[in-house]
Amino acid sequence: MKTQILKICTSFLLFFALTISAYAQQISGTVSDENGVPLPGATVLVDGTSIGVSTDFDGNYSIDASQGDTLVYSFVGYTSQSVVVGTSASVNVSLEPDNALDEVVVTALGIKRNTKALGYSVTEVDGDEMSSNPSTNAINALQGKVAGVNITGSAMGAKGSSRVVIRGSSSLGGNDQPLYVVDGITINNSNLGAAGMWGGTDFGDGISSINPDEIQSVSVLKGGAAAALYGSRAANGVIIITTKNGLGSEGVGIEINSTAQFDMLNNSIWDPQTIYGSGSGGVVPASADAAMDYVYSSWGGLMSGQVVPQADGISRPYVYQGDNSDKFYRTGTTLTNTISLSTSSDTGNTRYSFTQMDNDDISPNSSLDRNSLGLNTTQNIGKNITLNANIKYIVEDQSGNPRLSDAPGNANWTTKQYSPSVDINWAKGPNGNGTQDDGLTEYKFTAGSFVQNPWFAQNMFINDLEKERVIASSNLRWDLADYLYVRGQVGMDRFDAHRVMSEPYGTGYKPLGQINENKQTSKQYDADLLIGTDNLTLAEDLQVTAFVGVATSTSESSNVYARGDDFIVPGIISYSNTVQKSGAVGFSKKRINSALGSAEFGYDNWAFLTVTARNDWFSTLSLAGKKSPNNDLYTSVSLSAVLSDVLYLGENISFLKLRGGYSQVAGGADNPYRLSLTYSILGNPHLGNPMGTISGNQIPNSEITPFQKNETEVGVDLRMFDNRLSLDATYYDNETIGDIVGVSASQTSGYSSALANLGNVTNSGIELLLKVKPIVTDDFAMELSFNYTNNNSEVVATNDTGGNISLDQPRPMGIAVTHIVGEQMGALFGTSFVRDGSGNIVHENEAGYPRPKINNDRKILGFGIAPQQLGIGASFRYKDFNASFLIEGKSGGSMYSGTNLEMLGRGLHKMTVPTGGREAGFVPNGVMEDGTPVSQSLSVQEQQNYWDRYNDAAESGIYTSDYMRLRQLSIGYTVPSSALDGTFIQSASVSLIGKNLFFISNDVENIDPESAYNASSRNTGLEYWGMPVPRTVGVSVNLKF
Repeated sequence: MKTQILKICTSFLLFFALTISAYAQQISGTVSDENGVPLPGATVLVDGTSIGVSTDFDGNYSIDASQGDTLVYSFVGYTSQSVVVGTSASVNVSLEPDNALDEVVVTALGIKRNTKALGYSVTEVDGDEMSSNPSTNAINALQGKVAGVNITGSAMGAKGSSRVVIRGSSSLGGNDQPLYVVDGITINNSNLGAAGMWGGTDFGDGISSINPDEIQSVSVLKGGAAAALYGSRAANGVIIITTKNGLGSEGVGIEINSTAQFDMLNNSIWDPQTIYGSGSGGVVPASADAAMDYVYSSWGGLMSGQVVPQADGISRPYVYQGDNSDKFYRTGTTLTNTISLSTSSDTGNTRYSFTQMDNDDISPNSSLDRNSLGLNTTQNIGKNITLNANIKYIVEDQSGNPRLSDAPGNANWTTKQYSPSVDINWAKGPNGNGTQDDGLTEYKFTAGSFVQNPWFAQNMFINDLEKERVIASSNLRWDLADYLYVRGQVGMDRFDAHRVMSEPYGTGYKPLGQINENKQTSKQYDADLLIGTDNLTLAEDLQVTAFVGVATSTSESSNVYARGDDFIVPGIISYSNTVQKSGAVGFSKKRINSALGSAEFGYDNWAFLTVTARNDWFSTLSLAGKKSPNNDLYTSVSLSAVLSDVLYLGENISFLKLRGGYSQVAGGADNPYRLSLTYSILGNPHLGNPMGTISGNQIPNSEITPFQKNETEVGVDLRMFDNRLSLDATYYDNETIGDIVGVSASQTSGYSSALANLGNVTNSGIELLLKVKPIVTDDFAMELSFNYTNNNSEVVATNDTGGNISLDQPRPMGIAVTHIVGEQMGALFGTSFVRDGSGNIVHENEAGYPRPKINNDRKILGFGIAPQQLGIGASFRYKDFNASFLIEGKSGGSMYSGTNLEMLGRGLHKMTVPTGGREAGFVPNGVMEDGTPVSQSLSVQEQQNYWDRYNDAAESGIYTSDYMRLRQLSIGYTVPSSALDGTFIQSASVSLIGKNLFFISNDVENIDPESAYNASSRNTGLEYWGMPVPRTVGVSVNLKF
C-alpha cells in the first residue's frame, strides 16, 4: 500500500514537474543581424500575450515560455521572425533588414501608424535618448536632434522655461509654442511668470514637469498634415509624449536609474578688460562715498596696487580682484533617482515608478525639488476589450528663483557689472548674506536704490513656488469585430500653484518691504469617442483604415492674487503682517467641441492616400445673434508612394518613398476676444445707487474668427546599402491667413484699439535628416547623423494701415522686436549710428571733441530668429563600451546684447581700452560731418563720454548670433551579461555625461548667444544681463533586476 501510494505520488510529481516545465521553460539566446552583430534592445515577445523582454547590450535575452508557444523577435528596421518553442532551451535568431520600412510611430490622437503609409514628416525620438543625458526640462533634450524644431532653453538655470518653435512662427502675436500631448491628453504649457523690460522671474512652463525617466518616446508632428486632427490648436505643431509601460518585463522587473550632474559656471566667453579699475575720468575713488558711486564705473585709473578706499570704508590695494562670477556662483548639483517596478502577463502589464530630483542651482540659495509618481497599466478585459490607464502625480518646490532683465533684485546684473578692482565678497556684509548688523536691512554697496547688493538680492528676496499636478488618462478599446472597434478616452491635467514673491524689509527702493502672493488652479479635461476599422479589405488590393468620432476639451483657470505693502514687524514675511493690503480674483473657462474623422486607403501596400477632417466649435467665439460662425472645418490630404515596392531600382536602393500633403489648421481661438460690450460696477455709489461703466478700451468685434494656416509639404525617404544610409528630405510652404491683430480706432469713439483678422505670414523651408552606418562589425559599430533646417519667413500683412507691429523691448528701450511688412519675422528695429555712404560712423563736434551721431529714427538692425540650424551626431560601440556626441548650431540670426552695450558705457568692455592704454589717447574710427577722417585724440574723460554716447545707439549691441557648440557627450560601459550570471542583476551600465561643454564657434562677445531672459517669441533676439548657461558633467548608473 505504501509502495502504491509512493508510486502515485511520484507519478503525480513527475506529471506536475513536466507540466510546470511545459509552462515555465526558460528560453535564452542571442538576437543578431544578418552579419552576426548583436542587436541590443530587440524585442522578444510571446505571441498573443504581453509577456516580453528586450535584449541586453550584447543581444542576449532570457524569457519564460511554454512548449508550443510562438516567440516573435523584432527590431526597428528588420523583418520580424517567429519561432515555435520546442524542447531546446536555447534559441538564437538572426534578423534580416526590412527594406519595406515597417516602422510604427505614434501620430495624432495617439494612433500608431506604419511610417511607409505616412504622407508627411514625423520624427520620433526614443525615450532612452531623452533620459541618457537628462535635463531638468525634458524638452531641452531634443535640442539639435529634430530638423525643423528650434529649441532655446532659458538662461535662468534649471527652472527656466523653454522656447520651442516648429517650422517658423505662425502668428504675429508671438505665441508660437506647440501643443503638447501626454498619453493622449493635451496639457497646459503656460508660463508661470516671466521677465520683461522691467524685470521679473521665470517659474517654468508646463512641459518642465514631465519626468525624462518616464518618457518612452516623443513624436514631433511638424506639419499641418500630421497635426490636422488637432484642428484649431495645431497651428504651431504638436509634440506627443508617450510614457513607459510594463511591456517587456518578465515577471516582476525592477529598474533603478540614478544620475548625478554638476553644473559649473561656463565663464570661458566672459572677457572684460581687467586693466582699469573703479573711478571716473581716469581718477581713482578718494573716499568711501566716491567708491560707492563708482562701483559700476570702470573708468578709474590704471590698477597698479595703490591703496584706495572702497565702498565699505576699508582701503585696499587697487588691483584686479578676479572674476566676481566665479566667486558668486557655485557648482550646482542635480541628483535624480528613479525606481520602477514592472510586471507583465498574458492579460496585461503594469509599471509603477517614483522619481526624486533634488537640484541646487548655480545661483546661491536657489533650488528645485521635484517628486514624481507614475502608474501605467494596460489590461485585457476578456478577448476584445483593452484598458489603458495612466496617471502622473508631481509635487514641485522651487525656491530662490533669480530675477532677470532689469536691475532691481537682479543679482546677475550687479555681479557682472562690478569694476575689476572690486571684490564681490566685500559686499557680503557682517552676516555674509548681504545684510547689515540687524540681519534684515540691505548692506548697501552702491549708491543707487534700484540696484541691489547681489548677496542681499539672492539671499533675502523671495521668489518661491509650490506646485502640485496630476495628469491622468484612461483609454478603453472594444473590438466589436475583426474589422470594427470603438475607442473612448478621457483625461485631465490639473495643477495648483502657489507663488510667493517678496521684496524684503530693508530693500533700498522699498524700505518697508512688499509681498505678492498668487494662487492659481488650472483644470483641463479632454474626452473623445471614436469608431473605426483597421486594415479593412475593400477589394483584393485595396485596404482602408478609418475612424470617425467626437471630442471635447474644456479649460478652466482661477486666480487669487494678494498684495501687501509695508511690513508691520520686520522679518516676518506674511501678507497679514502688512499695512496696506489689496487683492483680486480672476476666473476663466472655455470649451472646444469637435467632430472629426480620418481615412487611410492603401493600394497593394505601396500607395497610400490619407484624408482627415475636423470641425471645431468654440465657446470663445460664441455670442447670441452673432452673424459669423463660431466653428470652422479643418482638412488635410496626404499621399505616399513606396516606389521601391513596385519598381526595380537596383541592388543598392533598399527603400524609396515619395510623399506629399496639404492641410488646413488654425490658431488663436483659445483666447476669449471682446465680442460684445462688457460692464463693471463702480466702487462708489451715487446717492445710494450703484453705478456702472463700460469696461476696457477695445472696440468689440463679433466677427472675429480663428486665423487659418494652410500648408503644403513634399518629401522623399530613401534607404540604401541595406539600410546603411538613410535620407529624409522635406520641403514645406505654409501661410497664416487672417491672423488676429490690433488695429487703430478713432479717438472720438472713446476706444483706443480693436481686433481684426488682417495679419498674414508665410514660412517656407527645407528639412534634411541623413544617417550613415559606415562600420558595423561584431566588435565595433559607428553611426553618424546630420540634420539641417533652413526656414524663410515673411510678414505679408500686419494691420489696417500696413504699419509695424511692435512686441517687446529691453530695459535700454532703444530697440524692439518688430514685425514689418515685406521683411522676415522678428526684426530687431532700433536706433543706429549715422553713417556716410561708405559705412563710416559720422561724428559731431558739439562738445569740443568728436562723438558719434545717433539716428533716433529706428531701422532694421537684424533679425532675432535664426533661420538655419543643424545637428551633427555620432554614436560608437566597441564591445561593451559606447560613446556618443551631439554638435548643435544655429546661423543667420542676430541678437541685441544689452550686456555688451552697457559694458561699453561703463568702461568694462575691451573695446574701451585702446592700443597703448587710455592714457595714450584714443582716436575714434569714422569721419566728421564734413567727411574728413576723425583725427582728434580723446583724453580719458572724453573717452568716457564718447563711449557713454556710443552705447546710446542700439546698433552698438547688435551681434551675429551664429554659434556651434558641443551640446552633449557621453561615454558608457555595459557590464557583460556573462559577468552577471549567478547574480540577481539582469543588466548594469554606467555612463559619464556632459552638456554644453564648450563652443566650437561663437560670434557674440562675453555672453552665451542663448542667454535670453524670456522664452516668448516676443523677445526673440533680446538679451539683457542674462545668467550664464552652465556646462554640465555627470554620471549615470542603470540597473535592472
